[in-house]
This record gives sequence, structure tokens and C-alpha cells, in this order.
Amino acid sequence: MTSATPVAPAAFSSVPGTTARAVTVQPMTASMLPEVMAIDAACYPVPWSRAAYESELARADDRLYLVARHASEDRRIVGHGGMAFDQDEAHVTTMTVAPVLQGRGIGARLFLALALAARRRSTSLALEVATDNPVAQALYRRFGLAPVGIHRGYYADMGLSPDAVVMRADNIHHPDYANRLVNIAVELDCT
Repeated sequence: MTSATPVAPAAFSSVPGTTARAVTVQPMTASMLPEVMAIDAACYPVPWSRAAYESELARADDRLYLVARHASEDRRIVGHGGMAFDQDEAHVTTMTVAPVLQGRGIGARLFLALALAARRRSTSLALEVATDNPVAQALYRRFGLAPVGIHRGYYADMGLSPDAVVMRADNIHHPDYANRLVNIAVELDCT
């Protein structure tokens, strides 16, 4: 299957009804990178390179990268997320939604898929998020992650706010965490 023609992120504003229910989540492939990178270019001053993505995708044994596709006929990619697995920890490496579509539950749908995968393979879930991104921090708190520290200068070379909040959820195998994910899934399907 070939990916849809890359479109400028501004074109997403013409996609009516783009909510969590209007997207499907599937594994990322190299053929999707032009669309993924177009979203990154709209979100980050210094986005990941194609080589960085290709390197991550080549490590299928300890990496998972997903895309959210709009359910419309053109099936354009509207967001993506990734995770690295290391011993008993799943570490989120990237989470991005097209800027004009943020706040519609797409990031939550993507993160739910990542959290479910983490739960199958790991006992904890961790990530870094910019200190000046309270919306993303709220999303991660919804999934049970709590701040555990500050990583000074984490984003200094990426053109973002230099510091990151380190967030984590432990004991994600516990039934309470499974119930949290079920409740989030139900909420996403009802909105």
C-alpha cells in the first residue's frame, strides 16, 4: 500500500469531523515518512530527520511507531507516536498531532495504543515533555503518568523550551491501570 500524497498541515483544517473516532491507528512504515515529517515540520523547529526515523523503524524488535490516519477516503496521516522498549520500561520517544487538529482526542487515541503496547511488554511507562507544554502534560496525567523530575537542557538542541518534565507510570500491569485504559477508550469512542 502506498501512502497518500503529502499535504501541507494547513490543509488539515478542511477535514471536518476529525476527532478520535474519525481516526484509525496503525503501524508506521517508511513509505509514510513524507507525511509524518510534514507534520513534524509544522510542529518543531528542528524535527527528526528521515535517517532518524528509518533507524528507529529498522529496530522493530524493541521499537513501536504508529500513525493516526483520518478515516476519510484520502486516509491522510494526522498524527504519530513512538516508543522504545528497554528491559521493564517503555519510553515514549515521540508524540505529534497536526497543529490544527490538536485538542480533538487524536493524541489520546494514539497514546492509548502506545499505553496498551507498553502494558503488554513492560512494567513502567516513561517520557519527557517540554516544561512549557501543559496540554501534553495533562494528556499524560490522564494516562496515569506523574512528574518525577526535571531534565535540564533536554530539548536545548531542538529549538524548543530547553527543559523537560520527566513523567512516568509504574505498575502498569496492575488491574487499576487496565481499568484506566478501558475508561479512556470508552470516553474516546463516545466523543
